[in-house]
Amino acid sequence: MLVLISDLHLTDEHAARNVNPEAFQLFGAEVAATATKRGAKETQVVLLGDTFDLVRSDYWLREQIDPDERPWGGKLDPRTGMNTNTGAIERQFLAILREMLRTPTARQLIATFAELERQTPNFTVRCIVGNHDRVLWNFPSLQAEIQRAIPQITGFSARIESEEYGVVARHGHEWDLNTHGWEFRNKILMPRENVGRFSAEAYQVMAIGEAVTAELMGGLIYQAARLGTPQPIVEQLKDVNNLRPMLHVFEWLEWLGAHETRDDQERLYQALRLALDSLLNCSLAREWDRMRSDILVSADLIDRLQQARRLIMGPNFGTFRGRVEGLKRLERTFPFLFKEEETLREGARSEEVFRHARPGSPIQRVIYGHTHRARHDYFHGNQDGTVQMYVNTGTYLPLITEAEDGESFASSIQMVYVYLYRADEDLETKRPGTTSMDIWTGIRRKVYV
Repeated sequence: MLVLISDLHLTDEHAARNVNPEAFQLFGAEVAATATKRGAKETQVVLLGDTFDLVRSDYWLREQIDPDERPWGGKLDPRTGMNTNTGAIERQFLAILREMLRTPTARQLIATFAELERQTPNFTVRCIVGNHDRVLWNFPSLQAEIQRAIPQITGFSARIESEEYGVVARHGHEWDLNTHGWEFRNKILMPRENVGRFSAEAYQVMAIGEAVTAELMGGLIYQAARLGTPQPIVEQLKDVNNLRPMLHVFEWLEWLGAHETRDDQERLYQALRLALDSLLNCSLAREWDRMRSDILVSADLIDRLQQARRLIMGPNFGTFRGRVEGLKRLERTFPFLFKEEETLREGARSEEVFRHARPGSPIQRVIYGHTHRARHDYFHGNQDGTVQMYVNTGTYLPLITEAEDGESFASSIQMVYVYLYRADEDLETKRPGTTSMDIWTGIRRKVYV
């Protein structure tokens, strides 16, 4: 039995709230009960990327690390897009990881895996590396630190493919321009040495999404607190990384601060300005901006953020409302600048196992995470009941989205499991020799104290 979950985003908790530890208690009980009920011969948990979020932190600001000494600052290594001072960068990420592993949520996950090892047959954990834990490829010391804390992890990989379970699974960020460094490497860093999208060299390259998470999102929270923003507002800001699409951060802040005092609104505005400037001035952002030259035809994320800054981040604070309205007018005029394309679904469709599928192919499912939106789509169905399908495992975090009124935001807490069974598991009423799958998507709407 394979159990796939993704996007747990464990952090050091300075710039984000971790999943409630209770979620992993429930997860452990569900997996143990399912293993017994379905007659599992083995139990393998697949952590499908973004498990250890090493960039969702204000560490670099909190520790007052010079911008040129941060992972996305200074001189960039053309093979990684990361600061050439690798020794210092490795120490920074190790410090974040060690603090992360001491959080209550991480300790509960560690305890849950230890209990599942006792309760289920042949229990192991496989860790797929996503974009927020991408530096695991650059620093084996980080992998070793994780395996010391979680000895059930047998290894780290970019994907799994199993005919036994009828699946190909990867994190899915490989199809997202802003979170996978493949195109950045080929076009800017090393244009004379093109590599493939799924090559080991591509996975080692830092993408702009990592700097956005740390400098813009983490920086917003850090600067808001430093400027004296009331603590309840700062705590709400810790959800900023759960907002989709990310560029709605400006509207979200306007909505969040609508009923605050003028002084507190100005603090939010100044915090956003400082964080945005810090991001746009880093070495990685300046190099990333070279990939797209025409904002009206092929704008990249940095172009979008630069345009947004010009529209709403003038030298003097008036109100959020007028500035955000200007941004919305730009969105209506050039919607492609602000709407995220559904690239993962089409990426799944183009996976080699589907493009060159032979009749009766055992691979029926391509499974990704990354988007934080649980879903499943059927590409092709056969008369015998087999299919080609795409599954997304969502997240355990809240998902914040704009409401249909276009003026407010709402969120729900998610909890998604995907179970895959071999031909010799889940036998009750199943056609002999076939694999099977359960997808459980839980949603909780609860306002906590």
